[in-house]
Amino acid sequence: MSCLTRQLQKQLVRYVQRSAKIDTPCDPAHVRNELISKGVCPSSVTEGQMRQILEVAGLM
Repeated sequence: MSCLTRQLQKQLVRYVQRSAKIDTPCDPAHVRNELISKGVCPSSVTEGQMRQILEVAGLM
């Protein structure tokens, strides 16, 4: 399992909250792939970690 630092998690939560292109309900795999393709998120972030980020952001 990859390590997701608290700072990176906070930055990803803020980015996801500000992003208007994310549909609700969110699919963690889809959001993860979108963020990786944009270069915002490292590919080592797992779907479980992305699910947690979406929950903190209030999108799940």
